[in-house]
Amino acid sequence: MSVIITYEFDKKTFQYFWELAKMKENKSGVIIIDGFDYWDKLPENFSDPWFKTLCPNYRHLKKEELPEGVEFGTTYKTISINAPKYLEYLLYKFKSLGGTTQCTTVFHLHDCIDSNTDIVINCSGIHARTLGGVEDNDVYAARGQIVIVQLPRSYINWTFERYSGGKGGIDGGGTITYVIPRDNGEVILGGTYEKHNYSTEPDLKEATAIVQRCLSTRSDLLPQDQTNLTIKRNAISFRPCRKGGIRIEAEWISTEKFGKKILICHNYGHGGYGFQSSYGAAQNVIETINKSLSSD
Repeated sequence: MSVIITYEFDKKTFQYFWELAKMKENKSGVIIIDGFDYWDKLPENFSDPWFKTLCPNYRHLKKEELPEGVEFGTTYKTISINAPKYLEYLLYKFKSLGGTTQCTTVFHLHDCIDSNTDIVINCSGIHARTLGGVEDNDVYAARGQIVIVQLPRSYINWTFERYSGGKGGIDGGGTITYVIPRDNGEVILGGTYEKHNYSTEPDLKEATAIVQRCLSTRSDLLPQDQTNLTIKRNAISFRPCRKGGIRIEAEWISTEKFGKKILICHNYGHGGYGFQSSYGAAQNVIETINKSLSSD
């Protein structure tokens, strides 16, 4: 899938989240904050990102606004998502519209099909590599390690990413450091980006290094009345990446058991950008399904 299309997913999703965050009774876990991007060295042939006209108040930082050791930076208004809370919000919306859920183990796409099934949307993420009926060898994990700390609610109203070495960007090599606040006072400190690493055990030395990098970049992360950050837990995640990028594609399969065709729509391979592209990608899934149904 082309970069231009995925940018369009991000644009639609950002606009959706922005409106959610502005709701009077905001129960989604989405908030509006200040965003900062820092580079230890100004990237060669730097050009402003595509979202400079999307995110309000985008500008280059002045020299005196840069942390020590940082050569270049930008700032803009953006959003932050308390992911667990947002997923609960989506589940509530789904059930309020009559949706039902079932928890089961799936080994093959056929396990999702019953006599009353017409459409299956495959959002299996990293498991698209091994799920029967898919088995996409282009799918791989990019391991991430984070530290979750607890701060007073609303103490941090900013987020940052810092790129040291490499080509910049989360998958550009080098070291990435970031802080992401949640609406409940939890703050995510990161991080790592390790392709094809499937270890589920946190590296305590790496965790210490993450905290130190975050504090050295923004010392105001630590409240003045505290001597140390309150660490809640270390965590490991696996970004569901895919060579060639996102796969949103429909196909018809025949089922001998029920004697009919089932429409499968795949939606996976979002890497570390799943939430930020989610709404736009979901709209594209609907468009893809409708197109397949109308042409059948």
